[in-house]
Amino acid sequence: MAGIDRRAIEERGIAGLFLMEKAGEAVARHLLSIFSAFQLSQTVILCGKGNNGGDGFVIARCLAQAGYRPQVVLAGQVSALKGDALIQFRYAVEAGVPILECATVEAVRHFFVEASPQAVWIDALLGTGFQGTPQGAIAEAIALLNRSRGAGQVVAVDIPSGVDADTGAVPGEAVDADTVYTMGLPKIGHVLPPGLNHTRTLHVLDIGFPRDLLVGADSEAELLADTCLDAILPRRSQSAHKGSEGHLLIVAGSRGMTGAALLCAKAAIEMGAGLVTSACPGSLLPIYANGVWEMLTQPVAEIPEGGFAEEAFEALFSGEARYRAVVVGPGLSRHPAAMALVRRIAEEVPIPVVFDGDALFALSPDRLAERAGPWIVTPHPGEMARLMGCSVAAIQADRWGYARRLAAAGGVVVLKGPKTVIASTDAELWINPTGCPEMASGGMGDVLAGMIGALCARGLAPRVAAAAGAYLHGRAAQLYVEETGAEAMRAGTVISWIAPAMASIRSKEG
Repeated sequence: MAGIDRRAIEERGIAGLFLMEKAGEAVARHLLSIFSAFQLSQTVILCGKGNNGGDGFVIARCLAQAGYRPQVVLAGQVSALKGDALIQFRYAVEAGVPILECATVEAVRHFFVEASPQAVWIDALLGTGFQGTPQGAIAEAIALLNRSRGAGQVVAVDIPSGVDADTGAVPGEAVDADTVYTMGLPKIGHVLPPGLNHTRTLHVLDIGFPRDLLVGADSEAELLADTCLDAILPRRSQSAHKGSEGHLLIVAGSRGMTGAALLCAKAAIEMGAGLVTSACPGSLLPIYANGVWEMLTQPVAEIPEGGFAEEAFEALFSGEARYRAVVVGPGLSRHPAAMALVRRIAEEVPIPVVFDGDALFALSPDRLAERAGPWIVTPHPGEMARLMGCSVAAIQADRWGYARRLAAAGGVVVLKGPKTVIASTDAELWINPTGCPEMASGGMGDVLAGMIGALCARGLAPRVAAAAGAYLHGRAAQLYVEETGAEAMRAGTVISWIAPAMASIRSKEG
């Protein structure tokens, strides 16, 4: 974005002051649309001395013109202002906006002691160009804002102050923002930990950058959006039938973990697979058959412990192939027999295979690289750490890097977690923005595996199926939480919200 900003000014003749004006106006317009008059009458705007503070001065002037009197604090000296920020400071003062100078830690503390409880706090302290650890009055303002916010809503302009926009690093303390309004494009600091923990809801605002500069940006990754998914998700033809929509085989479950297989199958059916067959250890057939009426079942050889035997492979894959994709792993167990079955599937089955859960314990990057057919792996950070031979902390510190390294083995990696990463060989990273903390419960991965498998069976390329499955999985959860206000949810609940999630992203013209 720094490069786009520079090109817009130097090559296209768009004044920096104009962009600052548009940024402040856009944020103010959103504030006026989402907060009540009562809330806006209790607003504090915390400004720094740079361009982020300049945005804050514009917001203050726009709110004043709308009839409100926000309290505006400059965490620094007026004499330190320069350029466009100084001009916007003068404009705000000329418009009758009082601005309190708090150049020292003591002055900041005094303001927070005297300030009454506020409904809206606006963080315009540090922008996307700041790197390092906040110091002095700025650092004190960040700390006291986090401690003094009470029930008030915190809105950050461009990036929560204290988060490194380029890396997501938080070397000191950073503002905990309920809402972030960022300009032009999302920043890396919004989607990588620990920075992502400081952005609860992100809005990307159009402030007048030339579209060709945004579209042609030399970015590290692409954040998925409704329009992208609507374009790549298949639509049923008028002559569709169950055979045309693909047949998915699920190899999942074991004694004590049959729920994983049933969740996977239910999700695949809801995601539109024409046929779903769930293989199962023979003695567990009644549980499978009574669990999901719409699926087919195929009992196969089992071990005494109630899991799959390696010999199940012949029953599933001998003769003419009838499946278009396979999901293997949810609740499978890590018994040596099950692991041998997974390895045979990896080595001998040429159709797309989604390896999830326990199946990942039978694999390695080298084994995946030797596989001839398409593959998708869906590890959480712990499973990824085992695959890559490192710690979970190392994975979380470099999620994009590790996802790329594993994908270099020739397949697609879905590294789960907040802002799930979808990586593939020689393609740009996709980052999934959907999902919510309320999803933190068992079985969510089983549902996701079934959704991705169904999309593979319906003919989507593995990378596209992985991205679409992750996006809809998270969107379904978001819709449920928005509708009910739930603070937690079951994995099975997500399945019943897949259809509304699909409808929510479909263009009305389609």
